[in-house]
Amino acid sequence: MKKFIKQLINKRRQSKIAQLSLCPLPKPLAPLKAGRVLVFAPHPDDETLGCGGTLALLRNNGCTVKVVFVTDGGGAGGLPEGSIAIRQQEAIAALTILGVEDWLFLAEPDGSFSNHPLFEQQALDIMQQFQADWLLLPSVLDYHRDHVAIGQALIALWQRHKTAKRLFFYEIWSPFPATHVLDISAVIELKRQAISAYQLPLAHCDYLSASLGLAAYRGLYLAANGQAKFAEAFVEAEHKECGGSMAEKMLSLRIYVETLLK
Repeated sequence: MKKFIKQLINKRRQSKIAQLSLCPLPKPLAPLKAGRVLVFAPHPDDETLGCGGTLALLRNNGCTVKVVFVTDGGGAGGLPEGSIAIRQQEAIAALTILGVEDWLFLAEPDGSFSNHPLFEQQALDIMQQFQADWLLLPSVLDYHRDHVAIGQALIALWQRHKTAKRLFFYEIWSPFPATHVLDISAVIELKRQAISAYQLPLAHCDYLSASLGLAAYRGLYLAANGQAKFAEAFVEAEHKECGGSMAEKMLSLRIYVETLLK
């Protein structure tokens, strides 16, 4: 009997695998034109690492872009006294390179973010006042705990209040199974310059090579015609996912990965 059940399970699994597309690729994402784009970044530099090229393209297309930095950026290990002010200055410099002129610092604690009613109300007020066409959030599949917590909190607000037409998660530390890629080849130098503005974190880790390398890898999904391409990847969420089912599944996978790493 056990052998029969095992064979039945294997047969069902093989049937599901056989129904999969041979190699589904992320869809090309066309940059929005003259729209409104709201970005939440857990820390100063996440916006540039995760979607800096996209922001530069959107600004070139006449979009209004606002970046909200959730934490103060002071929690990374080994940072000197006064690092919060330095990281804010670097963030403004990076956004200026990308053409973004609207930003806000919420100054939540870096490294120990936990959702709370005041943050939810602040975030909801920002969303409702801005009325974005696109809302860009950090991936809930990311390795950094702040990124996961902030992404989870904000997608729940979006699904309850429908505060933007479309929501995309962007990747920072952890590549994810993308639904869309956006060609940033035309502005890759701006992304390079913007990342270089973050001298304080770059002194601790070569984020520049890592981020540009990820963009080059994502460029493989584009029709390159033999030319090197660069792209940024996104996962689009849907309003109809009641209770955040997609986000919950991604969180479960994130937790599963951590159990294997312990």
